[in-house]
Amino acid sequence: MRFAVLGGDRRMAHLCKMLLRDGHKVSCFALEQAELPEEVPRAGCLQSAVYGADCVILPTPAEKGGLLNTPLSAETLSMKELIAALWKGQILCGGKLSDQSVRGAMKAGLNVCDIMLRPDFVYGNAALTAEGALEKLMAASEKSLWGSDVLVTGFGRIGKILALRLKALGAKTAVAARNGADRALAETLGIKAYPYEALEGKIGDFDFIVNTVPDRVITESMLCCCESGTVIMELASPPGGFDKNLAGNIGLYVLPAPGLPGKSSPYTGAMLMKKAVYEAIKEQED
Repeated sequence: MRFAVLGGDRRMAHLCKMLLRDGHKVSCFALEQAELPEEVPRAGCLQSAVYGADCVILPTPAEKGGLLNTPLSAETLSMKELIAALWKGQILCGGKLSDQSVRGAMKAGLNVCDIMLRPDFVYGNAALTAEGALEKLMAASEKSLWGSDVLVTGFGRIGKILALRLKALGAKTAVAARNGADRALAETLGIKAYPYEALEGKIGDFDFIVNTVPDRVITESMLCCCESGTVIMELASPPGGFDKNLAGNIGLYVLPAPGLPGKSSPYTGAMLMKKAVYEAIKEQED
């Protein structure tokens, strides 16, 4: 097959190499700062990159503010321009595609696959995020996770995996969640659980706080109850779970950590992407 790989982080560079090793033809665009084999042509324009491609692969997340996500390139390309350059029948794969992009792609006759809707990819990605978060937390403080009080806000895919791994490392782990069923599950797993409204009287007890919720679940008054030097990590997408400027101004150690799989484990992240893309192509063929 012929693949066009557009934009993204180091995962996409590894993905190019993996596709090439599997015997496919690969072209790329908006990856100028990536290390790539000579056999992968760096197209000078979008049209030459996607010409003749059976499948066009976008990063995870595929877009930011309606533009292709291109952290390794100076290129700025709107999703509308990208879709207009593709041909009817091409497969378009990416992660976290906006509703507007999906509608536009389907209207153009493309076969669309959002890999963030595939459970195998989503849970693998959550595991890599949790692993990367642990690495950053351990490097951020002179305190060990073992024996420390750690709060995870949110008990979704990433929150569950992270809380369990923290507990396994000997951290005194707690979670905060809106859903009573999530709190009950955490308690049965031996993890203390709180509703968010109970945090104001408890949050000052924690040495580390990790937010996984893309909503302001940690209020300004809660932040002001935290001890100076507390490590507070943001894993969620904007607007995030807390005010990072306020947290920094009152002496908390703010640790922004978006896109961890692409930074801490890009090779394994690329393996997950390749598997999801291959399965999406097989489903299209079936």
